[in-house]
Amino acid sequence: MGMCSMRGWKGVQCRKLFVFATILFAASIVYFYISEKREIVEFTEGPVTDFSMKSTTEIVNDDIQKEGYYAYERAAQETGGERVIRFNKTSNDVIVFVHIQKTAGTTFEKFLVRYQQNLPCKCQAHKKRCNCGRNASNETWLFSRYSTGWVCGLHADFTELVVNSCVQRVLDKQAGHKKKRNYFYTTFLRNPTDRFISEFRHVQRGATWISSKHVCNGRPASVNDLPTCFDPRIGWEGVSLEEFISCPYNLAFNRQTRMLSNLSLVGCYEHLRRPSYEQDKIMMESAKENLRQVSVFCND
Repeated sequence: MGMCSMRGWKGVQCRKLFVFATILFAASIVYFYISEKREIVEFTEGPVTDFSMKSTTEIVNDDIQKEGYYAYERAAQETGGERVIRFNKTSNDVIVFVHIQKTAGTTFEKFLVRYQQNLPCKCQAHKKRCNCGRNASNETWLFSRYSTGWVCGLHADFTELVVNSCVQRVLDKQAGHKKKRNYFYTTFLRNPTDRFISEFRHVQRGATWISSKHVCNGRPASVNDLPTCFDPRIGWEGVSLEEFISCPYNLAFNRQTRMLSNLSLVGCYEHLRRPSYEQDKIMMESAKENLRQVSVFCND
């Protein structure tokens, strides 16, 4: 911080930029650490409980269709063989997409419902949602923005979807009874610096995601839990980069780690009001563990 020892307005701006650069650098380390660890993730078979994710490998080759199964394969050189995990469309398997802002998730979700030849959904013109039912009961095989909609909240995170059992609860309600399912959690990651800048520009154009619920420990976050960086009646359109990075409650910071971790481990959003190294470490470890067990995750 010696180079930012100057006083006055310039000193304040210099210190803000230093903190901003430090955060992005730390996020980049996490990003590349996760990227390296992808290669050692192993498969597991059988049902998955609410608080864990079915494991798989880095990404996919061509679909292999056989008796209702769609196998995604990759050569596993470590064992000299080939490991396979199968999604069974006709059974109780459900793909759940965890959509992190500005990671190309919208494009991927549109592809899933509109262009998947092996897993077709019924889409109608001018309708945002498609019917991705699998059988006579019309139970969905896809839990995402363009199939079920934002039923767990706008851009619901791991805490909302899994820890608070929203996915299970919503699907049980639709089915009319409790049912055991296998959940294939899927997400996209992006270089943290690129993603942050993309979110900043998106907010400049008028996006706020103000209607997000941020449910944790069974209740939505209040204004006291999670203060806003702007007047909700006005929005944040046209915000400058300086103002954007100056708000300590800006959820753009560390978004990918936070959305993939179990926030109940750190008192929900307490880490924003009273940040600490220990809380950041807990969130990071939680996010990495969840990524190790996620069905498929992609990054740029």
